[in-house]
Amino acid sequence: MISYIKTLFTSFLIIFAAISIGYGQKVFIDENISYWYNVNNDVHMNHNIFFEGDSAYLYLEIDFNDKLFDDFQYVIEYHESYHKLDIDQADTINIQDHIIAIKSGKIFAYFILPRKEKIELAVIKAINKKNGIDFTYDIPFMENYNFSTDGLVFFEEDGTTPILKSFINKDQPILVKSINDYSDLIYVYYYAEDFDEAVPPMVIKDNRASKELKIDSVFTVELDQQFNLRKEGLYFFQKDSSSADGIGIRVQDPYFPLVKTFDKVLEPLIYISTRDETNAIRNAPDPKKAFEEYWIKLVKIPSLATSAVQKYYERVEAANYLFTNFKEGWKSDMGLIYIIYGPPNDVYKSEEIIDWVYNRDLTMPTVRFSFYKVKNVFTEDHYSLLRKKNYDKNWFKSVELWRNGKK
Repeated sequence: MISYIKTLFTSFLIIFAAISIGYGQKVFIDENISYWYNVNNDVHMNHNIFFEGDSAYLYLEIDFNDKLFDDFQYVIEYHESYHKLDIDQADTINIQDHIIAIKSGKIFAYFILPRKEKIELAVIKAINKKNGIDFTYDIPFMENYNFSTDGLVFFEEDGTTPILKSFINKDQPILVKSINDYSDLIYVYYYAEDFDEAVPPMVIKDNRASKELKIDSVFTVELDQQFNLRKEGLYFFQKDSSSADGIGIRVQDPYFPLVKTFDKVLEPLIYISTRDETNAIRNAPDPKKAFEEYWIKLVKIPSLATSAVQKYYERVEAANYLFTNFKEGWKSDMGLIYIIYGPPNDVYKSEEIIDWVYNRDLTMPTVRFSFYKVKNVFTEDHYSLLRKKNYDKNWFKSVELWRNGKK
């Protein structure tokens, strides 16, 4: 998983003082952003944004993955849309002026940005000053692109470090704050729903019985007051219980996104095994021994089986880290593809679609998966796979490679 920075500099100097309008002429629709899905990448970002009047209120998390934030300079670009190559405006950012917290190898920054007519996209670029490599992150400025957070932001117990990822661990103390003024009480809806895992990419119709998402309990918390969420599951926070606006967060076991307990180990195995196989392991007198025997029986060579197990669950943990939203990352469509195929070679994003491309050899031809954005009240990062029947041969071959320990 992503390692933490070992040294932090307390000063930050932007030496790139000016930027020409010709810099960075590409936007997401034609730029390969596959580094987003490499957990060892130099930079990862998360954000929370709220629009009110002529301003956009932005919290930004930047994880430097064992690099120094002093190694980077920052630029913000404004574009008319995902499809416009021309930059309307570009400015350098003195990140030190915006930092509100530094913790565990991450910096957290807060911005109040102006909103302009016909500007639908902001792009943050972190540029390595040593080699010129830039890492690009998009922030939609379309107010109706997602459900509004209504100005709600989660914070760690120190009250200064925002929580911008979509999950926390059980019993982790947190606070909820509001960017704008409002009532002190926030409504909280708890869902204990155990969401289904994704189905294979060639399954056009999911024949599993649809479940109604039911609220298990409702309670209130006070703004700016510390509290704990003691049950695993999905929570949704609202100022106004009559609206659809609010912010969701998942509560997971203390080890998440890592896989440490046997139940958590067994569940993701469904992607490369039959339900009968996983049930046989679960119902065996010694499930852990049955799990080991399952892999050795598949792969035949114990050392190769050990390597396959390690690689498989590294993928599961990465999927949890990268794709968790209203359900665990390994259960998502992106998590499914990531676990079986690994990080994509090429990624291209437009306003509504993210394409993943895997470049293979003659025995495994190139395959492209398209994920389309689905508006979801709990998260702004819900993407569903565009399933196709002709994925079947590629999928079965990829699964068979796992079962033979050759991935």
